[in-house]
Amino acid sequence: MTDLHFACAWVIRPDIDYDELMHRAAATECELVALAPISISNQGLAVLTFALQTPSEAHLVDFIQQVGPDMGLTHWYAVPESYFAGGTALYLNMVSPDIRDPWLAGMNAYGHHNNEMQRKLGEG
Repeated sequence: MTDLHFACAWVIRPDIDYDELMHRAAATECELVALAPISISNQGLAVLTFALQTPSEAHLVDFIQQVGPDMGLTHWYAVPESYFAGGTALYLNMVSPDIRDPWLAGMNAYGHHNNEMQRKLGEG
């Protein structure tokens, strides 16, 4: 049986433990990668696309349940393997602090920006 590949355009959130996210994927027999670049949606939200390789849709559902709906990784769509192959695993514990820390700070800034944008959009 061949692996399945899915992608999800994720609205970045602040204070995410990316190592934990990677471990949760692995625990459900999925491999998670991030695809660059970060894009900005029509609503002004910063979006990072994740891709996932999984042995079955049931494993994808298990991963979604593991991370919970509040994480926002709930809308996945099928993609070719080549799309997944263009991604990078986010095992940040393997990256030197002088690269990792600024990246995490940038992701947190995007997440806080998104929270503010969503608050403003909710007021409209």
